Amino acid sequence: MALLYAALAYLLGLAVARWWWAVAAVACPWPAWLWLLPLALLPAVAWLDRLEERPHPPLRWPEAAGFVAPRRGPSPALAAGVMLCLLAGFLRYSGQPFARCWTAADLAYHNLPATATFDPQALQITVDGIVDSYPLLVDGRQTFDLDATGLQPSAAFHLLAKSGAAQPMQFVQGRVRITTGAEPRLRYGQQVTAGGRLVEPAVFDGFSYRQYLAGKGIFSVMYRADVQIGKAELRGSPLLRTLYAVRARGEALINQALGEPYAALANGMLLGIEAGIPQQLYDQFNATGTSHVIVISGTNVALIAGVIVAVATRLLGRRRALWPTLAAIAAYALLVGGDASVLRAALMGALFVTAAALQRRSTALVSLAAACMGMTMANPLALWDVGLQLSSMATAGLVLLSPAFAGAIQRLFGSSLGWLRAAGEDVLAVTLAASLATLPLSLYYFGRLSLISLLTNLLIAQVQPLILFGGSAALLAGLAGQQLVAQALFWLPWLALAWTVAVVRWGAELPWATLQISRFGLPQLGLTYAVLGLARWHRPWWAALTHWRSPPAAALPAVTTSRFTPGAAGGSAGPLTPPTAPAAQPSRSQWLVRRLASPGALLAAAFLAAVIWAAALSLPDGRLHVWFLDVGQGDGILIQTPSGRQVLIDGGASAQTLLGQLGAVMPFWDRTLDLVVLTHPDADHMAAQVEGVGRFTIDAAWETAACAANNDSHGWRAAVQAAGAQVQIQSRGGWADLGDGVALWVLGPPAPGFTGEDADNQNSLVAKLVYGDFSVLLTGDAGAAAEQTLLAQGAPVQSTVLKVGHHGSKSSSSAAFIQAVAAPLAAIQVGPNRYGHPDTEVLDRLAGSTILRTDEEGRIEISSDGREMWVETEK
Repeated sequence: MALLYAALAYLLGLAVARWWWAVAAVACPWPAWLWLLPLALLPAVAWLDRLEERPHPPLRWPEAAGFVAPRRGPSPALAAGVMLCLLAGFLRYSGQPFARCWTAADLAYHNLPATATFDPQALQITVDGIVDSYPLLVDGRQTFDLDATGLQPSAAFHLLAKSGAAQPMQFVQGRVRITTGAEPRLRYGQQVTAGGRLVEPAVFDGFSYRQYLAGKGIFSVMYRADVQIGKAELRGSPLLRTLYAVRARGEALINQALGEPYAALANGMLLGIEAGIPQQLYDQFNATGTSHVIVISGTNVALIAGVIVAVATRLLGRRRALWPTLAAIAAYALLVGGDASVLRAALMGALFVTAAALQRRSTALVSLAAACMGMTMANPLALWDVGLQLSSMATAGLVLLSPAFAGAIQRLFGSSLGWLRAAGEDVLAVTLAASLATLPLSLYYFGRLSLISLLTNLLIAQVQPLILFGGSAALLAGLAGQQLVAQALFWLPWLALAWTVAVVRWGAELPWATLQISRFGLPQLGLTYAVLGLARWHRPWWAALTHWRSPPAAALPAVTTSRFTPGAAGGSAGPLTPPTAPAAQPSRSQWLVRRLASPGALLAAAFLAAVIWAAALSLPDGRLHVWFLDVGQGDGILIQTPSGRQVLIDGGASAQTLLGQLGAVMPFWDRTLDLVVLTHPDADHMAAQVEGVGRFTIDAAWETAACAANNDSHGWRAAVQAAGAQVQIQSRGGWADLGDGVALWVLGPPAPGFTGEDADNQNSLVAKLVYGDFSVLLTGDAGAAAEQTLLAQGAPVQSTVLKVGHHGSKSSSSAAFIQAVAAPLAAIQVGPNRYGHPDTEVLDRLAGSTILRTDEEGRIEISSDGREMWVETEK
C-alpha cells in the first residue's frame, strides 16, 4: 500500500502546484530536473524503514512492564516518503506548467492572438517540420500535428520582407496542430512546409481548447493551411510508421465493410479514430451517458494481453511470455493514438501481466495509482485530461463499489432467472459502480445529468463484447488477406453496432433523457466525492448493503440415517454412508436438447435470426425507389431499381453526411454502385463524392464536357476511377438502361454547352428517370437559360416529380418551365444557408404542387410500381 500512498501524494502535489501557480502568478517555469531530487531521497527512506524492522534487544523495565504504549499510526519512514512524493509532484508541475515563458526559439513565441484566426490582414508565416501524428481526414479536411524545425518569416522578419532582403529560415522547436485540405494526403514522418496564420488555441465558453492541446504538448494552431510535401525521405520513428500503416489499413477495411455511422463507431471502438463520428450521433451518446463505449478502454487492452499471453505461454513458457505481451500492449497503445485514457489502461494492463508472470499479488487500486503516477511523471499536464479523469474514476468505482452492488443484486434476485440473472448481474453492478463514480465529474465538466444512463447502458452492455471480439477477429482476417472471411465476420459487430445506435437514438429522443445542471463547480465536486467516500467507508451502511440477505427459510430438524453391518467379531462396525447410485447417463436426444437450450446456443440462434431478418428486409421489393437525401445545402439523390441496381447522383459537400444517409437506406452488406453521376463540379454537389466513393466499387460514372474541362473535377475523376468506374461524358440524347423497364435519359446540356455568366450551373446535367407512367425530372443547378433551351428544343420535361433546380434559387424554376413540367410533387434539396434558398417567388410558382423540403422533412423517399406513387419522409 506504500505505492498507493506515494502515488496519491504525488498527484496531490501536482494539483497543489497548479493552484499555487495561479494564486502566486508565477511567471516562468522552474528548472525541469528539480523534481528528481526528492525522488532520489526515497531509497534512503526505504533503507531507514527496513532498519526499523530489525529485531531490537529485550526491553528493560519499565518498558517491559508495559508502561510505554507501542507506536501507533504510520511509521516515520512512510510519512517522510509521502512528503517527498508530494514535493516531487509540486516540483514536477513547476518545471512544466500550462503557462510558459517563450523565447524566439519556441514556436509558440510567434503566435498571434486567437482572434486573428480569420483576420485577412494578419501576418502569415511558413513553418517547416515533420508530420508527428496520424493524419485524420473528415469532410475534406485533414488534421495533423507538426513537429516544427524552422520558421519563415516570423514577425521579426516582417521588415526584411518589405525591404526585399533575404529571409533566412529561423530555427524553432514546438508542435502545432494544423488543419488543411484533403490533398495532398499526408502520412506520419513526412517532411512538409505549412503556410498560414499561426495563432494560439482559443478558449471557448465552457471548454478551453488551449488547455486541452497544452496537455498534449501543443501550444499553436494553424487553420486552412497551405501544405506542401518536401523531401521524399520519411523521418520519425520506424515503429510508429509501421503501426500507423497498419492502422490506416485497418481503417480502410472497416470503411469498406461497414456502412455509416457504423464504420465510424467501429473505427473509434477498435482503432481509436473518433473523428468520423457524426456530431449529432456523438451528442446522442453523450445525452444517454453511453459515450464511454466509443473510446478505447481497458477491455481492449485485456483482449490484446489475453490473446498474446495465451499464445506466448504455449510457445515460450509463462515467464518468457511476459516480454512479448508487454511489447504487444505498448504497440497497441501507440497504434490507437496513445491518448491519456489508453495509456492508463495500457500501464495497468502491463502491471497486472507483470505481477501474474512473477506470481506476485496485483492490487487494482495500486495499479491504477501507479499508472496515473507514471503518466504524469512523463507529462504532468495529463492529470487534467478529462478522459483520463473519467476513465480512472470509472476504474476506481469498479474496484470499490461494484462488489457491494453485485452482492446486493445477487441476494435481491436469489437464484431466480437462472443464467439470465447471472448474465445481467455483473452488467448492472458494473454500470451502477462506474456511473456513480463518474457522475460528479460529468456534472462538473459538462453540466449534464443523463436520467436514462443506467437503462441505456444495461441495454447495450451485453453486445459490446461482440463489437470488440468480432471486430478484432475481422480486422485480423482482413489484414491477413482473407477478405471474404473478414466481410463475413464483420456481420457480427455490425449487428451489435446497429443495436447500440438504435438504443442510443431512442433514448436521446425521450424528452426527459437529459437534465441540464448549472452551478456545479469545484466545491460541489469535492463535496460530492467526500459524501461518496464517507458512504463507502461508513461500516454500518456498507455492511448492510454487502451482507443484506433474504429472510432465511424455517430451520428443519436434521435427519440422520445409518446402516450397520456386522464386524468380524460379531460387533458393530459403525455407521456407513449409504452407497450412492450411479448417475443416469442422458440420452442423445436429452444431450442435444440441453446443448440447444444453453445460453451460447440461444445467443447464436438469436444472432443468426437477426442477420437473416435484416438481410431479408434489405432485399429489393420490386419497386423503383428514389431517395432525396438530407445532405444539407446540396444535392444528393440515390435511385434503386426494382431488382436492386443503384445510381448515385451528386452527394452534397460532406462525405460524412452522405455516407450516413446512404448507410440508412442501402443494405448493410452492399458496397457497390452501378452508376455515379456528377451534374456539375460545385462543392455542394461534388465534394462528398470525392471522399465518399472510395467506400464503394463503381461500374460507371457520368460527367459533362464542361465538368471535364474544369480543374476542380480532377480529384473527383481520380476518385471514381480508383473505385473501378469508367468515366463517360454525357450530353443531350444520352441514356442508360437500368433494367426492369427503368431508363435514365439525359436532356441537357447540349453538346456545345453554355458559356458566359453562371456557365457552371447552366451546364448542369439534366436527366429524366422513367419507369412506366412514373417519372422524375432531375435538374441539378440548371438555371433559367438552360430551362429555356430545354423548352425551345421540345424536351420531354413533363414529369411526376420535379427536383427543383438550384435548391429553390430564384435564378431557376421559371414560371414557364414549372408549367411545362406540371409535376404533382416538387422536392427541394436545401439546408441552412445564407442565400435565402428556397426563394419565396419560387415557392409561389410551385403553389399548385405538393412541396417537400429536406430541411423540413429530412430524407424523402418516393417509390413507385410504374403506375402508383408512395411518399415517405424521415421526420
